[in-house]
Amino acid sequence: MSPTIIPGKNGMPTVLLSHPSGSSADVYLNGAHVTSWIPADGREVLFMGKTAAFAPGDPIRGGIPVVWPQFANLGGLPQHGFARKTEWQIAETTDSSDDPSSVKLLLADDHRTRELWPYHFRTELTVTIDEKSLQVKLDAFNTGDELFSFTAALHTYLAVADIRETAIRGFTGKWYLDKTQGGNETKDEAKKLVISDETDRVYLKAPKKVEVEDRGNNRRIEIRAAGFKDAVVWNPWAEKVTGFIGLDTEDYMRMVCVEAAQIGSPVELKPGVSWNGSQTLAIV
Repeated sequence: MSPTIIPGKNGMPTVLLSHPSGSSADVYLNGAHVTSWIPADGREVLFMGKTAAFAPGDPIRGGIPVVWPQFANLGGLPQHGFARKTEWQIAETTDSSDDPSSVKLLLADDHRTRELWPYHFRTELTVTIDEKSLQVKLDAFNTGDELFSFTAALHTYLAVADIRETAIRGFTGKWYLDKTQGGNETKDEAKKLVISDETDRVYLKAPKKVEVEDRGNNRRIEIRAAGFKDAVVWNPWAEKVTGFIGLDTEDYMRMVCVEAAQIGSPVELKPGVSWNGSQTLAIV
């Protein structure tokens, strides 16, 4: 039995993943965007903005946007690149297992992407769930004859009961760029990160595992990264939350972004070469 494709919000094609344990996930073809992951305990892990727009060609606010081939405004492309607002395709696979708990999506260059970014590429996003974990794996292939470089992130919005009762552990002793202070480099000396105002940090050479303690929901979410060298922690806080399309006035209280990223040292891909990075969320 393969994953089911149904019309999602506004009729947009959506892949439904399911696992025998009861775990489930929704993946929109628009942006290869994971919008929901509910582990076997039945509680949603991903945050979605109350006023998030679901329209072809528009980014979706919440879940896990795929940031590629440009993080933020670090280049000449639109904010966060084009992958998050382009329709992906379900990849043809030779695997005959028809696993309903996993799907591979494909995005390759065409005349529209080459107008923005003049390179030949193939990217694949593989989403896999089990009872208590969600893995998202990004592969990038240089299918042309020119070297290109990119930055990337899996821009994960986590749902928390109350940001004031949430702590992030694992970044102690790590250096980060504080984008709220003009990008100043700062060392994180705290035993845990408790967010109490606008936070926008790029941790360079981040740990491969961090943990979000969501005390209001009585759960801990472990975030493991592979391939990605950096990590981002973001919450716009009260003053800026309504400046983001898809976020409501109080949404900042119910979310925190903790994301695997490749920012400090862009990936350089020679012709015929590939790269991959992954992020796994697990309830522990």
